[in-house]
Amino acid sequence: MRIESDLLRNLLVCQEEQPTSTLSQDLEYVASLLRENGPTLADRYSWLEAMINHVPDYIYAKDLNGRFLFANNAVVLNNGLSSVDELIGLTDYDLHGPELAAPIAEIELRVIESGIADLGYEERALKGGPDRWLMMSRVPLKDSEGKIVGVVGASRDITARKMSERLMSVQAQLLEMIIAAVPANEFFETFSALLEKAAADVETAMFVPHGKAELRLASRSAPGWLKDTRVSVADMSTAAHEMEQFAASLRHPRDYVRSVEIRASDGSLHALLVLTLFGRSPEPSFSEFVTSAARLAGIAVDRILAEKRIRFLAEHDALTGLLKRDGLDHKLKGILTQAAHEGTRVAVAFIDLDNFKLINDTLGHDAGDELLREVAAAIADTIGPEGIAARIGGDEFVVVVPGAGEDLMARAQQLRGSIGRLHLVEGHELRATASIGLAVFPDHGASPSQLLARADLAMYRTKRDGRDGVTLFAFDMAQEASQKLLRQEELRRALNRGEFLLHYQPQKNLRTGGITGVEALVRWNHPTEGMIAPCNFIPMAEESGLILELGAWVLERACRQGKDWQDSGFAPVKIGVNMSARQFQDTGLTEMVADVLARTGLDPRWLEIEITESLIMKDIDAAVIRMEELTTLGVALALDDFGTGYSSLSMLKRFPLSKLKIDRSFIVESPNNPDDRAIVSAIISLAKTLGLDVLAEGVETEAQAQFLLSAGCDEVQGFLLGRPEPPEAIERLLPGEKSNQTL
Repeated sequence: MRIESDLLRNLLVCQEEQPTSTLSQDLEYVASLLRENGPTLADRYSWLEAMINHVPDYIYAKDLNGRFLFANNAVVLNNGLSSVDELIGLTDYDLHGPELAAPIAEIELRVIESGIADLGYEERALKGGPDRWLMMSRVPLKDSEGKIVGVVGASRDITARKMSERLMSVQAQLLEMIIAAVPANEFFETFSALLEKAAADVETAMFVPHGKAELRLASRSAPGWLKDTRVSVADMSTAAHEMEQFAASLRHPRDYVRSVEIRASDGSLHALLVLTLFGRSPEPSFSEFVTSAARLAGIAVDRILAEKRIRFLAEHDALTGLLKRDGLDHKLKGILTQAAHEGTRVAVAFIDLDNFKLINDTLGHDAGDELLREVAAAIADTIGPEGIAARIGGDEFVVVVPGAGEDLMARAQQLRGSIGRLHLVEGHELRATASIGLAVFPDHGASPSQLLARADLAMYRTKRDGRDGVTLFAFDMAQEASQKLLRQEELRRALNRGEFLLHYQPQKNLRTGGITGVEALVRWNHPTEGMIAPCNFIPMAEESGLILELGAWVLERACRQGKDWQDSGFAPVKIGVNMSARQFQDTGLTEMVADVLARTGLDPRWLEIEITESLIMKDIDAAVIRMEELTTLGVALALDDFGTGYSSLSMLKRFPLSKLKIDRSFIVESPNNPDDRAIVSAIISLAKTLGLDVLAEGVETEAQAQFLLSAGCDEVQGFLLGRPEPPEAIERLLPGEKSNQTL
């Protein structure tokens, strides 16, 4: 253009003549030249055309019939033309066909007819791929008189912005799913659908690991994948590459296939996303988004699995995976409701492993836990999917089987057999027997609590009858349990009301004939039933835990009685007090004995605590420690009912005992039975060798006494000398005061 040449020439001359001039001075000079030598109309058109052609946006003008009057280079090139002259006079129908041109023509006609501009309309670009978007603005084209003669359009490529918006939307929804912790299968399906929305012509499929060498289809966006697709891989570390090759083999060479790993925080593989774009490659931003989304997906699945684990552990036992008590109650309630509606029966089995504590004590808790897992698996396998199983205590399980029929006992025996098979635990072959109790809905109860309580009662009947068996509940068991509960409450009240008293049975030296001691025996003077023997309430006190309180009362009362006799002028004698297993295992026993001796003022040497073999053999090391604590106080220890337990004779030398008491079962026939005579003689000889006194219990005849005397027995106790009597009756047998007596 002429004006351009003149301006440039004058500007160069100015720079040569005034090399030190500033930019503002140069611009002012150019402006003055423009004012003096103003451009012609042709010059202005050329300038306008040059500017429009340098704008990257699409700019065009059309007449009332939609024919192009003008367009910039962006429009020309986008339509595959080489110059604007090729475009002038054509319509969108000529360029794109009726289907694509009709929506554009409709909008432009509305602008022409209404004279109202259409601004900011987003639409897919007619060319450049399915993900290309334009922001369109169309305004009326008017002549110098203001008459509408056509339409002017301008559009801007907003593909990047639209992609960014879609990706942000997908990320937001992913975060929402992370917060909501939706189930994993639902998450994978939604994740696949979101990726499809982020780009056009995309197909997704999600595969999850199954075992160490197989991937299974978890979700898909299109029927391009069969529902049961399974892909074998060499290893999960190479699964992405192998899956990508497999997927590519199913697609056209022009299709883009990518396999993206979704990994857990610990690096393990959650899933593989298989992405296919048909006939094109993805935009870089889309590829980056998929990688980012996969990381978010890994976080989401981590949270989902953590939430699932938490929910699982809320209702299930962490060791065995079986239901807990709360979960059992919830499910059982639903089963019973359905059974009541359908008129069917439901069996509830209460299972308790026999002698499980022995396994824990001998092989350790790890072995015990492993055995519990084995038993739980055996129970689950036996009852099948129609039943439910729960672990409700250390070694206690409950099984619920809907639709119980006439084969109920047979199925229970099958369950017992499964539990009792050999289990390999830490190199040991163990057989876990079980006591099982059964209750049936609606025969034995209508609520979960009733059925569980009655199955529990039946289980205890199994244990009482020898264990390792199955017992069906009967209502007499409930009556017996009710009476037992009432008796326990009576025991508790009896302690508070002072209904217990002590009788004493004398112990005699066979050679001197003198009384050497007495054994304190508790009696219950019931207000309506009269005197109740210990065998009728001591086991119940042991079971309920009342034995600790009762035993403490017996010890203090016996020690106080011994001190009272001494204070009354009688010669001191040993006061024998029986100690139960619960008392002996109590960590506060030694302190309690010391306190009682201090309060009563009885010299410890006149207290003799009697313990049984079975008691100390439960935990020999702990028993020895407890026995040494007591003897340190100065208390004597007697081993009661010797010969009926299972202690090793070699273990006796570890026990700080002062006396062995031979059980009455060996004494009854000893005068006439050679075996009993030999056993008694051996026990007496053993005691003498170990430096222990020996006392024979249950002596009722002179013949027994004579045999024991000839065998070297020191002391005897039994009906021959006297039955247990109140303190005032015993006083008649006690020796008088001997101020210098020592024993």
